[in-house]
Amino acid sequence: MLKKVLISVALLLINLQAFTQGDGKNALILGTIKNEKGEPVEYAAISIKNTPLGTQSNAEGKFFLYVLPGTQTIYIQSVGYVPYEKQLKLKSHERVSLEIQLKYSQHNLDEVVVEAKSQVQMVKETPFNVVALDAKAFYNTTSDLGKLLDKASGIKIRETGGVGSGLNISLNGFTGNNVKIFMDGVPMHGFGSAFQLNNIPVGLADRIEVYKGVVPIEFGSDAMGGVINIVTNQSRRSYLDFSASYGSFNTLKTNLNVGYTAKSGFTVQVNAYQNSSDNDYKVKTEVKDLQSGTTPLGVYHWVRRFNDAYHNEAVVGKIGFVRTKWADRFLLGATLGNEYAEVQQGYRMTVVFGEKKKTAQSNLYSLNYEKRHLFFKGLNVKLNANYNISNNHSTDTVSKSYNWFGESIPKKTKGEYGNPTLSSFTNKNQSATANIGYQITRQHSLMLNDVYTAYKRSNNNAMAIVDPDNPPEPDILRRSKKNILGLSYRYMSPNEKWKTNVFGKHYLMDVTGPVNTGDSSHPNYVEVSSDYSITGYGIATTYTFKNLQLKASFEKAHRLPNDNELFGDEVLESGSADIRAEESLNYNLGATLNRNLSESSVLSADVSLFYRDTHDFIRRIVDAREGGGGSENWGQVKNIGVDAEVHYYYKNKFTVGGNATYQDMRNYERYSRGESRQLSVTYKDRMPNIPYFFGNADATYYFHDLWGKGNTLSLGYTFNFMYQVYLNWPSLGSKDSKDQIPTQLWNDFNVTYAIQNGRYNISFEAMDVNNELLYDVFYNQKPGRRFFLKFRYFITTNKKTNN
Repeated sequence: MLKKVLISVALLLINLQAFTQGDGKNALILGTIKNEKGEPVEYAAISIKNTPLGTQSNAEGKFFLYVLPGTQTIYIQSVGYVPYEKQLKLKSHERVSLEIQLKYSQHNLDEVVVEAKSQVQMVKETPFNVVALDAKAFYNTTSDLGKLLDKASGIKIRETGGVGSGLNISLNGFTGNNVKIFMDGVPMHGFGSAFQLNNIPVGLADRIEVYKGVVPIEFGSDAMGGVINIVTNQSRRSYLDFSASYGSFNTLKTNLNVGYTAKSGFTVQVNAYQNSSDNDYKVKTEVKDLQSGTTPLGVYHWVRRFNDAYHNEAVVGKIGFVRTKWADRFLLGATLGNEYAEVQQGYRMTVVFGEKKKTAQSNLYSLNYEKRHLFFKGLNVKLNANYNISNNHSTDTVSKSYNWFGESIPKKTKGEYGNPTLSSFTNKNQSATANIGYQITRQHSLMLNDVYTAYKRSNNNAMAIVDPDNPPEPDILRRSKKNILGLSYRYMSPNEKWKTNVFGKHYLMDVTGPVNTGDSSHPNYVEVSSDYSITGYGIATTYTFKNLQLKASFEKAHRLPNDNELFGDEVLESGSADIRAEESLNYNLGATLNRNLSESSVLSADVSLFYRDTHDFIRRIVDAREGGGGSENWGQVKNIGVDAEVHYYYKNKFTVGGNATYQDMRNYERYSRGESRQLSVTYKDRMPNIPYFFGNADATYYFHDLWGKGNTLSLGYTFNFMYQVYLNWPSLGSKDSKDQIPTQLWNDFNVTYAIQNGRYNISFEAMDVNNELLYDVFYNQKPGRRFFLKFRYFITTNKKTNN
């Protein structure tokens, strides 16, 4: 009790201090927000028009704001309610109390987008270099989360083919495992390939947050490149959202999202989805002559992919309680996934398979607990735990060789790729996260975060039993354990213009696994164990003027190798347990402008400069002859670049904008590998197979109340570009003989008709309408022109549950 009194007194003193600081003339607005039933409205967004000032209402619907004297307009919005606006004439040191009642509105998609943008804006105003994407605006499209992310500045989503293909994220030059993915703050590592971003429908997310380079400690991550956090639907309403789409290459996607929340706080949420496609699009490629074993160079044929069918099914279920006295959120979850994939090729199109395939099943169980003001005011706690088991199967037993015509000839040995396999392996992942925050005063807070993860794999190759020519691999343990502990201090000035975050991280890792002491032709795997302990630290700060926000951040970051790099994937990827952790010095500078050009138009712009100095860079390598791949440490790499985006909004009728990224990522490993100290010919070369200039632009026009009140027709256009990329070191070979991904320009169109304020929705999409030859990741060709039709039905209650 005494502690509560002391904290209350401290908060009062700080508020009085804030009131007398600044220019010494601030007025204080105190308010309580309720609905038409007299129930408090929590999380309402409160702002002062034409200023950067804003806040949110608490669980009791209360808020306060310090503002300059004079005529000010307070604006309040919350999803499901009619926005509230009132003009106030304030005197110096005046204290104004407001009792505000928000009226219920009919379900209106425009209001949903407005509320989501207020959440997005709050994320953007943090000191970190962060981009926030509103997913709701794309619910009527056939986009997956990967395609939505591709619209963000600094991000390039790279895919090896069609539906279900391998996905790689490039964020400010960092790729793959340098970028960590979270869902509601919980690591998605170990979820399985059925849950990779290009398989998850955009309807599962409320918004996506992208932290570039410098990462807050609450994610407990070893991500050097950044963090992508998928924030799912946190609504306290009951709702049903169903969609189905069909399109080119026999592609079918369905998604069912259902949520129910009772007045008691009891809630049930189910999100189920499936994706399937024949992926039988045509590709232009050289074709091997099976009889002679040679490939005529420069002779290209249009052929149809014939062993690339894919389907996956997934269910994400949660049950528990929200907004109770003992928990803000207490949820038990189960995530089930199934996947089937035919394997058409190796990592490069020169290696073709005709009967190779893989399957996977994944079961994940989770617990989530959140409580603000636990035990006493200011103490906020989040606890997450999950356990995942994934069973993976790979089949490669035929004694044949295939080419792109679908022709085959017998071969003396079994297996299309290396040794034959009829293998199964089981991955077991565990993770636990504890996040404890303490709000000392309104200006000062501390946060402690700890994340523990464990991984173990067990293998079984049935071919080793039935085939005496394929002896079993040595029984080698494959496991890893990681622990990342972080502590941060946060400061916010009384006028909320200056915010700073200082933090430190400690990394622990313990690995046991195979290391090849031989070579690729005569491998000799031995079991090796290692452990290490390293530290990192950083700072992020921001200052906000009237319409302009400036940001700067720095972090000494580390990235620990993951299970694929350490142990491979048992299909095409080889691993090595002796890969070392990466280290990087990350610097960011940024500026954001938000300006009302008039009462009906808004301009927003954002520009960020970044610099990365990385040691022990983990680089992807590919075996051009066999089609497999792996990873290796590559000394020092430096990257400097800029990304920018700009958007213009006119009323609720028209939006136009775009983004572009340029980065210069180069090799600073001065000497060639080996015993000699010879200067490397690739020193200061641009790193191969990494896009360095790319972007997109989009425009959308809305026709409201078309053919009926509450109906909206929208027309959208997107222009995409990526500049040419060398697949190998630029200094090696002549200019004409170098393999490269060519410059690519392509266009997408979409039309959506929303009926009855978005209850019924019909969409048509045309992708790559100019049928550009699209290549990615080691010159793998992606689908060309394609069309999709989607139907979506959405219904929700207007009332939230309040306790």
